[in-house]
Amino acid sequence: MLSIGLVLVLVLDFAISWSNAYTCGTVWSESKETGGFFRVNVVAGYIMSIIGFTQVYGIIYIVLFYYIGPHIEKFQNIDFSQFAQLSSDLLFVGIGFAIIPTGFLIWINSLRAFWKNKTLKNGLVGGWNSYAQIRNTVTVAREMPSAIGRLAEAFFGDKGKKKKSDGAVALLVIFVTILALLAGYFTASAIMKMADRKYDAFEGLQ
Repeated sequence: MLSIGLVLVLVLDFAISWSNAYTCGTVWSESKETGGFFRVNVVAGYIMSIIGFTQVYGIIYIVLFYYIGPHIEKFQNIDFSQFAQLSSDLLFVGIGFAIIPTGFLIWINSLRAFWKNKTLKNGLVGGWNSYAQIRNTVTVAREMPSAIGRLAEAFFGDKGKKKKSDGAVALLVIFVTILALLAGYFTASAIMKMADRKYDAFEGLQ
C-alpha cells in the first residue's frame, strides 16, 4: 500500500516535472532559434521532466500490478514480489543512465549562471543543483551494480534454473517500464507544447 510519505514524494515529483516541462515550453521554439548552450539546457530540462514523470508513472504502475495482478486469473502463476523488484530495478537503471548526464548539464549551467551573475537566486539554484547532482551520482554508483546484477540474472541467467513463470515476469517488467516511459514522454511533451503555443519570448522584441 502506498504510504503517505511516498504519495507526497510522487505528488512533489509530478509537480516539479510539470514545472520543468512548462518552463521549457515557454522558450522551446526560441531556443531552436538561438541554439548554443541555451538550447542544450532547455532540452536537458525537458528530458528531466520526462524522467520525473516516468518515475511517477512507473511507481504507480508497479504498485497497481503488485496488488491487482494476483487477482487476475492469467497472472496467477506470476511471482509479483519478483516483478516488483525487477521492475523497480529496470526503472532505476533506465532513469540512472539518463539523469546523471542530463543533471550534469543543468548543474554546469547553474554554476555558469552564478559565475556570470552572482545573485542570491543563482547561488541557491547552483547550490541545490550541486547537492542534487552529488546525491544522484552517489546513489546511482552505490545501487546500480546490484540492480544490473539482478536484471542480468533474471534476463540472461542459467535457463536451467528458471521457472516457467520467470519468462512471464520478464515480459511484464518490460511492458510496465515501456508503459511508464511512454506515459512520461507524452505527458511532458503535451505540457511543453501547450506552453510553447502560449508564449512567445520574441513577441516584445518585434
